[in-house]
Amino acid sequence: MDDPKKILIMSGTPASGKDTLTALLESMSCGKCVLFKKHKMVTNIIDAVQDPRNTVYHLVDEATFHQMIVEKQFLQYHNRYGNGYGIAWSTLEKHWQAGQVPVLHNGKQENLRVFFREKNILVFSVLLMANQDDTKDRILTRNGGDETDAEKRLRAYVAEREELAMIIGNGESPYCHLAINTDWLEPPMTASIIYSAIEKFWAARKS
Repeated sequence: MDDPKKILIMSGTPASGKDTLTALLESMSCGKCVLFKKHKMVTNIIDAVQDPRNTVYHLVDEATFHQMIVEKQFLQYHNRYGNGYGIAWSTLEKHWQAGQVPVLHNGKQENLRVFFREKNILVFSVLLMANQDDTKDRILTRNGGDETDAEKRLRAYVAEREELAMIIGNGESPYCHLAINTDWLEPPMTASIIYSAIEKFWAARKS
């Protein structure tokens, strides 16, 4: 039987540790778990490529992004921070053909429904949480003290926490197999917990 197509989703508010943990997981898995590069819609590609934070994206203009939507080239797409982001089937297939597990970063829970509806993909979803004060400190450290950027990301933090509170308040469950408070654990320990969980999960599903 062919090895199932796997995806590891790391959901969490801004600066909850997704980048750090993905890098650790890539090392622990000897390169099997790798960061997935989303397609990002930008208004000016020339300006966007100057931002080092955009190196983890495939940058496309608005016309290309919308054409990809029309042609159903995305498994999922959404808007965040005023930009469009898409999970392209073609990029996923390249990872699977290489025997890799793409690690997708996510913010809002509403983006995850489609992944759990795909019967031919084996998904493991992790929810990372951090308190707001620590989140602001992490954001400012990462962006060089840019208060405007920090405020934009903190608004996203509040929206995502409100969404999670509504889900739980309605008696529903978030789309996650594992939830971790990154305030309480150092990144290497957190990555070890995640890696152990995904290995056991996928081994159980394969047997």
